Amino acid sequence: MAVTQKSSFGSYSVSANDFIKAEAIHQFKKANVMAPLVTSMTAPAGAASVTFVDYTAKASSDVGSLSEGSERASIAVASTAHTATIANYVVRSDVTDLAVLGSAGDVTGDVGITLGHACALKIDDLLTDLIAGFSQTSGSAGNALTLDQFMEGARLLNAAGAPGAYSYVANSKQIWGAKGIQGLLIASSSGTFADNAVSATMLENGFVGKLAGVNLYYSEEVSEDGNDDCPSGMFAAGALGLGISSAGLINVESQRDASYQHTEYVASVKAGVIEIKDAFGVYMLTDVS
Repeated sequence: MAVTQKSSFGSYSVSANDFIKAEAIHQFKKANVMAPLVTSMTAPAGAASVTFVDYTAKASSDVGSLSEGSERASIAVASTAHTATIANYVVRSDVTDLAVLGSAGDVTGDVGITLGHACALKIDDLLTDLIAGFSQTSGSAGNALTLDQFMEGARLLNAAGAPGAYSYVANSKQIWGAKGIQGLLIASSSGTFADNAVSATMLENGFVGKLAGVNLYYSEEVSEDGNDDCPSGMFAAGALGLGISSAGLINVESQRDASYQHTEYVASVKAGVIEIKDAFGVYMLTDVS
């Protein structure tokens, strides 16, 4: 007889019973990059999708002078709905009784860590795949990232009126290495910013968290293609949407199967992703060879 025990986690708040796999949740929050950087919404009960609304911004020309006693004509609120359909993504690991008995470590906890890590990467995979859909571009295939291209990405977002902090999410090769941020800051061949505090931080810590006011992140779900190029992106939170099911973002279940003498651990991600506002993102394809 199989007995199932279930725990859930959504919107980064824990809702659990005594059997929750806390390791999976902790590892998800530790390993995931993209979810905190985009707009998240939870579907209401009974709904299998989340709708994000993109409102068209008003221009200065829409604000006119008004004479006393006159009435200002109304300008309609233009909006576009973008729907993220909730899908179900599942990963499972089985732990045998003999594996538990023969290990001095916390096998169950280790399984929770691997499941949480895999789920974190899946959310990153879904969201980073949307980066290539941004119509605004800076950089090009076969060419290494330059400071001018990086600044151009920020300029495009500012020109579009994108609010809030901007994020640059790239492959690790676009952060480290001669053709990444490292190369721009401390390239030994040119010594571009040899005496700069930002360069000193890169040398001391191996990473800088911000460049030109843009927060820097990396994810291996930003995949290098066959031509040694990587599709990084710079965006504001309003560019992309993460729809979360009413059951939570992650559900973790354990099921005891006595006939097999093992326990099944199943983690599922119930979410959908969508591009909300194209102008709030920039596609930055660069060479990393």
